[in-house]
Amino acid sequence: MGVEQTLKNANLGIKECKTSTVQQVMSTDMVRLERTEDLVQIILAAVVPSILAMMLFSYFLLPELLPAFFVAAVAVSALTLLPAVRMHRLHFRTWSKDSLVPKLMTSVVGMIYISVISVFAVSMLSLYEGLDPQQPTTFAAVGGMLMMLLVVMGYNSQTKQRFLSTEKRFFPHPVEAIEERIAMRLERQGHKHKRNNGPTGTEFEIEGTDLRVHVRRLRKTHSEVLVRNINDSNRHLLPKLKACVEGV
Repeated sequence: MGVEQTLKNANLGIKECKTSTVQQVMSTDMVRLERTEDLVQIILAAVVPSILAMMLFSYFLLPELLPAFFVAAVAVSALTLLPAVRMHRLHFRTWSKDSLVPKLMTSVVGMIYISVISVFAVSMLSLYEGLDPQQPTTFAAVGGMLMMLLVVMGYNSQTKQRFLSTEKRFFPHPVEAIEERIAMRLERQGHKHKRNNGPTGTEFEIEGTDLRVHVRRLRKTHSEVLVRNINDSNRHLLPKLKACVEGV
């Protein structure tokens, strides 16, 4: 009996150690993912529009630098593919908040703001070049960007909470396999649910909660799973729900 108990304790300790190791790896991947998203946000919000602004100024002040700034803008924009690929890979390894869209909206606000200031400043500098800063195209550009700024800020304020109350992860499995896995595990655990098939994928409504699990096709053999409407009252159900999706 003593030997059996010792073996059970040893096996339990190994399982706990493995669980702890997996959690540490996922936590590290989540931090890497958040930092990569922040890097993309900074590049799009500040670096790219700043280079475009310098290109605009150089057109009037230093025309010989215009090609260099243009090449720099294209190069920086192309380099954002590297963190994008990294984010895609990390999404297969860990759950994370669906925070990329709000961050991109913030980037768009930064891009529009810098662009408006640049156009306005260049229109003032054009006085020294004998041009007319009050021509209709200038007002149309500034007015259009300001309207776009209002639209983006309004959209961000209405949808930010919805995105931040969602967690997502990618899986290298077909949509059908993920859907059947979720349905079987929910039934096995006694969670009543409703299954809705829609044009953007399948949604599982967990009865008695606000939680929704949305499964949609990422590629032919890959899937994206989103857990929506996460709040303080149902946060304790997340581990079981994620286990259903992961098939643990």
